[in-house]
Amino acid sequence: MRSCTHGSRVAVLVLFAALLSCSGYVARYVRIQQKGMTCVEAQHLAIETVRRMNYTISEATKPSPNAPGVIVAERQDGGTKHSMMVSVFCTSQGAEIEAKTEGGAVAQLSFPSEFRRSFETAVANQAPPRKAAETGVDVLLTPGRAGTDIGVDWTALSVLPVNIRITNQTARAYRFESNRVELRTASGERAVPLSVGSLTRNLTPEQAAKLRQMVLGDRDIAAHETLAGLLLFPFNAYARARVELVDRLSEESEGFSIEF
Repeated sequence: MRSCTHGSRVAVLVLFAALLSCSGYVARYVRIQQKGMTCVEAQHLAIETVRRMNYTISEATKPSPNAPGVIVAERQDGGTKHSMMVSVFCTSQGAEIEAKTEGGAVAQLSFPSEFRRSFETAVANQAPPRKAAETGVDVLLTPGRAGTDIGVDWTALSVLPVNIRITNQTARAYRFESNRVELRTASGERAVPLSVGSLTRNLTPEQAAKLRQMVLGDRDIAAHETLAGLLLFPFNAYARARVELVDRLSEESEGFSIEF
């Protein structure tokens, strides 16, 4: 008879591995590193990966710089139940996804390749941005590299591109100013957009020209108009954003908060 004892664990996966060892199961493990990907985006993709593998999620928590996001799921294959735990870690350059499962030694041999393949499929088939609301002012911020392929290595620059879309379905005009957009970490650390000029020494003239066309400048958003473009931020694990627009008639500001 096997006996096991467990002390304090810092890493969630270490505890999970120990539990599997005590139960006598064979565990399979895979790690995926994603430079330049936010841990929030990695968490969404990990959840989609688990679902693509036909597992049912029983628990999911968001990642933060101080603690990984955790996804716990199960799948029933005939009379055998397989358990999976996925942890998503925020790193200084992106995110790391670690997945572990348990089950039959033969049946689960393919788990690492199956998880990696499903993750790559999830990345390649990300859902398009949600539709804008039909009334009011709709603000959407999407951190990530989607739509920013101009030959720039964002990871090397420690830059996080953020796509922003503001749809004004009102009869009023609003003023957009980039310095009224800020991202915040879970601990409250704030960041404002970087200027293209601060990055040009690391870009070719062609890249700088393309980037200037994509990055949003200050401008008015007319009634029933949509503003869309790019803002650049220092790379970090952000949890939320705030955007302030100015009503051109009253000159009063109106704030919008977005959770990632």
